[in-house]
Amino acid sequence: MESQDFSELGLSQVGLKARSPEGHAARAMHIKGDEYIWVEIQEKTFKNWVNEQIKPLNMSITNLQTDFSDGLKLIALIEVLQKRKLKKIRKPLNQHQCLENVQIALQAMASDNIKLVNIGNTDIVEGNLKLILGLIWSLILRYQIGRTNFPPKKLMLSYLQAVLPDLHISNFTSDWNSGIALSALLDYCKPGLFPHWNSLSIKNSVENCRTAMYLARDEFSIPMILTPEDLASHNLDELSGMTYLSYFMRDDSPGYQATLRWVQKQLPQFNIQNFT
Repeated sequence: MESQDFSELGLSQVGLKARSPEGHAARAMHIKGDEYIWVEIQEKTFKNWVNEQIKPLNMSITNLQTDFSDGLKLIALIEVLQKRKLKKIRKPLNQHQCLENVQIALQAMASDNIKLVNIGNTDIVEGNLKLILGLIWSLILRYQIGRTNFPPKKLMLSYLQAVLPDLHISNFTSDWNSGIALSALLDYCKPGLFPHWNSLSIKNSVENCRTAMYLARDEFSIPMILTPEDLASHNLDELSGMTYLSYFMRDDSPGYQATLRWVQKQLPQFNIQNFT
């Protein structure tokens, strides 16, 4: 679509910018510790998550701040997540056409009831990192963690507290720094996989995280969107932790299958095959 009339798509010809420098999604992020390290960890995590989605297209990004500026990779990401093709300017030649492409992606998100109250196409083209992080988090919430009638944080915490009752999990940050909780979660997903998790030392946090994350990757194909060093960092942010751990709780994930097996064992007479 080299010369599409965007008026028929209802797209504005003027760049849209957030009404505040932080934006609705960015304000929801709880900054802890050193903000620069926090942003660095989240940027790496979200970049890796994006790359996992667009990997089948033989496509990748290296810089969240600039790689969405012409809208093409953002549209590609939305196409993968929504499983449909979108109209676009395939070779944008100027900022105006870049803005139009980004607006197509934003409207596709809006059409799937994703609210981006304070993120405009100009923010993406100009590389407003915090707002781009907010946009990616909105995609993770919708397509990775999934829609729910309950607050996703509370729902995920309730699940983890139920399957790891001995660990008294209360967050997605400091409770996971030692690698012990992740090791225990692996053993829940496949009993006997990590039977000695409770003998691990918190003094070896990075090594514990590395061992558990490699095992999760090799045994369950859970991508290492976080580094072991970042998972062990006291600056680990909540959204990065939630994104990584969500891989254990999605439909047909190892955690889902382990819980299903437990329910089937408790209620053999009902022939339960899923939770829907």
